[in-house]
Amino acid sequence: MAKKQELEITISDTGEITLNVLGMKGKKCMELTKELEESLGIVRAVEHKVEYYEEEEKETESVEIKDGGN
Repeated sequence: MAKKQELEITISDTGEITLNVLGMKGKKCMELTKELEESLGIVRAVEHKVEYYEEEEKETESVEIKDGGN
């Protein structure tokens, strides 16, 4: 089961928007916010959290096939 991922959006009194990605490791967070950032306008700063530098978790699926006695 995939872990929950959240996008926290904060808009200050001055209209400054801050995006914070929660529950995701690695550089995939940049893909998640790319279109939103482009539609909002000019990005003034990007701060990477520790999770950005951690290895992305790979989703795997395991399937076991049992031989019917042949």
